[in-house]
Amino acid sequence: MGLLSDPSLSTHNKLVDSLAKHVRKVCYTFYAAGVVWFFCLALPEFNHGTYLSENALSPGLVYPEIRIDANRLTVQLLEELQRERKDHTATTPYAWITAKFNEFGLETHTHNYTLRYPFGGGKEYHGKNVYGILRAPRIGSTEGIVFSAPYRAPSSVHPDISPSVPLLLAFAEFARRKNYWAKDLIFLVTEQEQLGMQAWLEAYHDGDREVDPTKAYLFPGNLPARAGSLQAALNIEVQDLDIDYIDVKIEGLNGKLPNLDMFNLVQRIMAREGISSGYKQTPRKARRSTFSTFEQNLRHIIAMLTTQSSGVPNGNHGLFHRYRIDALTIAAMKRTTHSNIKTSPNSVAIPLLKAIEGIARSLNNLLERFHQSFFFYVIVHNDRYISIGDYMPALVALVACAFIKAYLTWSTLDTESSGAPEINDSDTSDKLPLPYGSVLIFLTAALLIGYLGNVLPLQQYFQEIPMSAAPLTASLLTTLMLIGFVLPFFVVLPPGGLELLHIGLLLIYGCALIVVGLLNFALGFFVAVISVPLVIALNTNAPDTPESSSVGLRALIRVYTLLLNPLVIIYGIVLIMTFYQFPELGLQQLLLRAAIAAMDAVTFALIDSVIYGNWLYFAVCTVFLPIWIICWTLALARRRDPEEDEDDEDPQVKLKTN
Repeated sequence: MGLLSDPSLSTHNKLVDSLAKHVRKVCYTFYAAGVVWFFCLALPEFNHGTYLSENALSPGLVYPEIRIDANRLTVQLLEELQRERKDHTATTPYAWITAKFNEFGLETHTHNYTLRYPFGGGKEYHGKNVYGILRAPRIGSTEGIVFSAPYRAPSSVHPDISPSVPLLLAFAEFARRKNYWAKDLIFLVTEQEQLGMQAWLEAYHDGDREVDPTKAYLFPGNLPARAGSLQAALNIEVQDLDIDYIDVKIEGLNGKLPNLDMFNLVQRIMAREGISSGYKQTPRKARRSTFSTFEQNLRHIIAMLTTQSSGVPNGNHGLFHRYRIDALTIAAMKRTTHSNIKTSPNSVAIPLLKAIEGIARSLNNLLERFHQSFFFYVIVHNDRYISIGDYMPALVALVACAFIKAYLTWSTLDTESSGAPEINDSDTSDKLPLPYGSVLIFLTAALLIGYLGNVLPLQQYFQEIPMSAAPLTASLLTTLMLIGFVLPFFVVLPPGGLELLHIGLLLIYGCALIVVGLLNFALGFFVAVISVPLVIALNTNAPDTPESSSVGLRALIRVYTLLLNPLVIIYGIVLIMTFYQFPELGLQQLLLRAAIAAMDAVTFALIDSVIYGNWLYFAVCTVFLPIWIICWTLALARRRDPEEDEDDEDPQVKLKTN
C-alpha cells in the first residue's frame, strides 16, 4: 500500500506538470478549435435542412377561401384610414378602429395603460390599445391566437406601416364568417410600438396583481375581457399592399426565439402563395451576390447572432416569448423596383391575405403548444438551420480554456518558506493557508461596484440632479469605472493573493460565460471570442521570476485589457455603426456623435431593463464589469513589497510555471 501512495511513483503529477509548462499552448489550441468549429457551421455538412416536426399543423392541406371581396375591403379600409390619419397626426384613431371592430361583429374592448418614465421626475405617459375577440364557435374559450398590428402615427420616425391595420381588419371580417375556429382569435392594434404590447401582455397575464407604485414604472391596468390561454401570435407590419418580399422577424427579448416549426410554417405558406419571404430577406436586386455559399451562410449566421446579442426584440412579437408564447413578425416590404410580374389593383392584397389565412388555419389545428421542434437554433438560410447540439461545442471549447487553466494553475500552486528549501509535496504540515479572506474581500468590492452601477442611476436623489438621463447614467457608470480602474493601485493583495485571485477569476469567468451562453448564445459567444485570449495571456508571476512574461507582452496585455473595458467596447461598437451610417462626417464630428449615441444606448439599455426585462444592462454591470476589474488587477500584477513582510513568517506563494 505504501508503494501505491508514494507520490514519486505517480504519473499524475508528471502529466499535470508537463501540461502546466505548456498551459497557454493547450488553451490556445482549444480556442482555435472553438473558432474553427464555428466557421465550419456555415458548411452544408454541419447544418441541416428545415422540416416540420408538428404534423398537426398540416400546412397547405386546406384550400384558401379568401376571395376578391376581401381585397376590395382592404383597399376601402386603407382609404378611410388615410383620411383619419390627417386628423390624428400624433395620436391613434381609436374611435375609427373600435367602430370597425364592432361593425364586423367582434367583442371589442379598449385597454388603458400608464408609463411612469424612470428619468422623468414623476412624469407619466398614457396609452391605449384596441382589441377585438372572436370567440371560438366550436369550443369554450380555453385557447387563443393573437393577430396584432402596431399603429404608427404620421409623426413617427419609423417607416409607415399603416396598411397593417386595414389588412388585419379585413382578415377579421373574413374570420368572423367562418365557423371552423377551435381557438379564440384576438385582433389587437397596439399604440407606442412595444410599450403598448408589453402593457397588454402584462395586463393579460398579471392584470389582477397589485403593482407597487414606488417600484413599478409600467402600470398595465386591467383588461375588460380575456380569451383563452394564448398558444401563438402573429405580428403584421405592412408598408404597402403591393409588396416586394416578406422579412420574417423571429428574434425576441433576450435573444429568445419561437419554435422552429412556426418559422417553417410561415415559409411553407408563403411559398405556396408565391410570396418571396425569408429570414433577413433582402430586395430581389440585392440578392444577386458574388459571395460563395460558405460566405453567404457565414454572413447570415453572424447577422443573426448580432441581432440576438443585444437582447432587444426586433418586433412586437419578441415580447410574447417571455410568456412561453411562440410568435414572429411578418414584415411586408414595399415594392420599389419594376418587375415583369404585374399585379392587378383588384387583387393586390389577396396573396398576403391568403398567407395569413393559411397560417391562422394551421395554428388552429394545434392540439397543444409548440414543443416538437427546436427553441434554440441558428438560421443559416431560409431552408437551413443549426441546432443547439451543433453550435454549443464552439462555446464549450472557448470556455474550456478558463477551466483548464484554473485546474492546472491550482495543481501547480506550491508554497515555499522565504529563503528556505522547497517543501516536499507529501509534507502538508508546513504549508500555510492562502489569503482567502483578502481575496474574498476584493471580489466583494468588485461585485459591489457592479451592483452600484445597476441600481444607482434609478435612485431618486440622483434623478433630482439637473441633468438629462443620458449624461447622468453615463457619468455614474464612468465614475464607477474609474473607481474600478484605480482600485488595484490602492488595494494591494498579500503574498499569494494574486495567484488565488487569478484562479477565482478563471472559475467565475467560465461559469458566467456558460450561464450567459445558455440564456443567450450569441452574447456569450461574442464575449468569449474577444476576451478568452486575454484570460489565457494573463500571468501573475512576479516580474523578476524566470516564468514572468516579457515587458512588451505585459504592456500589450494591459492595453488589451483597457480596450476590453465595457464602456470602451460600447463606444467602439457605436463608433463603427456611426461611421457606416454617416460616412460624410469628419473625424471630430464622428467622435462626438458616437459619444452622444453611446450615452443614449446605455440609457436605453437601462430603460429596457426596468420596463421590458432585458437583462443586457444587468449582465454588463453585475457580471462583466467586476470581471474586467479583476482582469485589470491581474494585468497590473501589483504585489506587496517584500520588505513590508520581512518580519512576517508566512510563506510566499508562487507558481511553478506559466
